[in-house]
Amino acid sequence: MKTLLWSLAVALVLGCSSRMDVAGRYTSQPPHGGESVRIVMTLAPDGTGKWQVGMEESVFSWSVDGERLRFYTRRGGVLEGRVIAPDFLRVDVPGWGVVEFRR
Repeated sequence: MKTLLWSLAVALVLGCSSRMDVAGRYTSQPPHGGESVRIVMTLAPDGTGKWQVGMEESVFSWSVDGERLRFYTRRGGVLEGRVIAPDFLRVDVPGWGVVEFRR
């Protein structure tokens, strides 16, 4: 029984994402909200990030807890997302719906 509990604990720790695991440059995958605009999202290991849509850029901070992502805007908004795979994220963007990103 102790071996099983130890194995589960190790699996949970190894399965959790950290900022270093998730940090990188991601590009949106069409279609997203019916738009043909490409979004580039850069997540830095220090928890800062930026969105680029065309010539516009927005900065934010972000955190990761396991597979759950949170993006904190300067205006106090919070967007939520998920780490689906090491190079694949999904983010729920108001007005656009769920946007998928690949590294």
